[in-house]
Amino acid sequence: MTSAVSPPRSFGQRWLIDPLELAALWLAVACFRCFSPETASNFGGRAARLIGPLLPISNRARQNFRHVAPELSARQIEDLVKGTWENHGRVFAEMPHLETMLANGLVETLADDLEALKQAKNGDRPLIFVGGHLANFELFGLVAAELGYPVTAIYRAPNNPLVDQFWRHLRGRTQLVPKSAEGARLAMKALADRGNLALLIDQKFNEGIEVPFFGKPAMTTPAPAHFAARFKAPIIFCWAERLGPARYRLRAEIVHRAEATENSGSARRAAVFETTLRINQVLERQVREKMQDWFWLHRRWGKISRTEK
Repeated sequence: MTSAVSPPRSFGQRWLIDPLELAALWLAVACFRCFSPETASNFGGRAARLIGPLLPISNRARQNFRHVAPELSARQIEDLVKGTWENHGRVFAEMPHLETMLANGLVETLADDLEALKQAKNGDRPLIFVGGHLANFELFGLVAAELGYPVTAIYRAPNNPLVDQFWRHLRGRTQLVPKSAEGARLAMKALADRGNLALLIDQKFNEGIEVPFFGKPAMTTPAPAHFAARFKAPIIFCWAERLGPARYRLRAEIVHRAEATENSGSARRAAVFETTLRINQVLERQVREKMQDWFWLHRRWGKISRTEK
């Protein structure tokens, strides 16, 4: 649950670069706020689709596609790289409009999914919501609170504390705790108090366990499985389906029900692995549905062979 400690910020970074980054972010968000949610989404998507593939970090996405889907042609990979940048641009441009999108009925849920959540909660039982960087993943905390399932969300804080504070404000009603030893303590307290915990599980976690994802070993956090075993909490996988510019359907699927686990160490380790594997399998299924809507720009699989670069 702990993340690597960031190196101390230099004087120049603290007093010059950090404020400049915040100013650029504030200006971009202010510009998108001037448009309707749909117009902002379209503009952000088109701009990112045009500029993003030219950036060096896009090579990482190309490597990832070749690593897990070698059957794809170069043209198909380029189309997916453009698509994943378009999704990132839309998500960013929609950030100042999240509350408006909810108020205007641009985010819908399914009755069957809500009933499954109600049954899983079963009174005051804690719930563990997991997901990935799929479409607009930022919506879930707001929608969960609106439906009566307020969450404490574990997140990776930006290195720039000014940017961190700004993003926390944009995320609204979700209670956020950073990935750290203190964040882990607050997460356990939330579950012990019969609250609900949310975390994204699709980034590489060096201190995690090796679990297949797209048929390749991927270091994955076992935290949801450990929390579920300790607090007898169901695990719910949640994701957003993009229906159009700034329009979504939020979905939920139970991937682990509260069950008693055996006391032996080997049995517990096996149970944690199986639970984490099921989570990865559900995530992979959703990513394959619309591959361009996932975050392909990080090092999910660690080192990649030269032939795949």
